[in-house]
Amino acid sequence: MKASLFSIICASTLLVGCGQTADPKYFPDDPDPIAPAGKIALFNGQNYDGWDLWVRPDSFAKPANELFTVVDGAMHITGQGYGGCSTKQAYKDYHLTMQFRFVGEAFADRVGKTADSGLLFHCVGPEGLYGGIWHLSFECNIIQGRCCDLIVVGNPKEYPTMLHAKANVDANGRWEPDASKAQVRALEASGRVDNLMYDGTWKDLESQPTVAPEKPYGEWNTLELVCKGNTAEYILNGTTVLQLFDLDPAAGRIQLQSECHAIEYRDITIEPVR
Repeated sequence: MKASLFSIICASTLLVGCGQTADPKYFPDDPDPIAPAGKIALFNGQNYDGWDLWVRPDSFAKPANELFTVVDGAMHITGQGYGGCSTKQAYKDYHLTMQFRFVGEAFADRVGKTADSGLLFHCVGPEGLYGGIWHLSFECNIIQGRCCDLIVVGNPKEYPTMLHAKANVDANGRWEPDASKAQVRALEASGRVDNLMYDGTWKDLESQPTVAPEKPYGEWNTLELVCKGNTAEYILNGTTVLQLFDLDPAAGRIQLQSECHAIEYRDITIEPVR
């Protein structure tokens, strides 16, 4: 029988007493989250110092040192495998800014489909708890034509009480910025919320066009993630496209996905919330 979430938290906080810490750990080996005191470059433009690399060992997958490379100062993820790179440090109360663009080709079951990746945040536990690939986490989806949906990257079968989120949505499940017109959607262990721009016509096909404010394939986009307390805000190219509240956990590592399509990231920084 698996230990309850309460007992996991208690076991990981014995030194300070159960319930006496503002940042309980969900897994004993999770790093203690810190709030940045100033602006920090998470990627140095030269190598993956400060990051852990992970690739699920599928037959088509390349080794991590071939999948995660650096090209012209940018993090170049070839996509030839399912996996991700994760910050060694966990964070809370931060404003993350980065640029991304899709490049190159698709592999395996993503051939003929939209270019796909994602920014996972508040990651807890080891790699692989979701599908043998990713941390338990919340995702800011980075996918051609509907960037910045929320996906709860959970494991309802093994961890049914982990990962909680709420958002104000309209009748179609799209984020509604006017709370007076919205209904609250509560997510637990799984589920998604569509971003503000989603119109319901998206198809998982290579021919799917981008949708504003997302820029066309191959151009650099600026993505911001603002996490304050148990809230989060997704900002794409200057436009707020989704907001979340009552997030639990409200801190954790940050992971960038390899999801069988090449993508590049650059200028990845984190700073205090203003």
